[in-house]
Amino acid sequence: MILLFIIGISLIQFRLYYLNVKYGTKVPNYILLFGILACHYFVFPELFYPDTKTIRINCGLPIFGINIAFWTLGTIAVSLTHIIWTLWKLKKEST
Repeated sequence: MILLFIIGISLIQFRLYYLNVKYGTKVPNYILLFGILACHYFVFPELFYPDTKTIRINCGLPIFGINIAFWTLGTIAVSLTHIIWTLWKLKKEST
């Protein structure tokens, strides 16, 4: 589920880059890159945290795994999406 979410965010990132060029906004692509990367570090992992139960002891290991998954896979996905967009845009401009 986390992997599908990260892939969906990458598609949204690609779409934001496309809309940024199409409408000629003044937002640089690196601001979108760092904004989405910050969301992968601070916002998105909290959406997948398991519910805590007050009756028993709650282990922090699932939260650690979710954070590591978003930090590593999210960083790789955001960086690859940015690189692919940059190369695609350069190829499109050269032809």
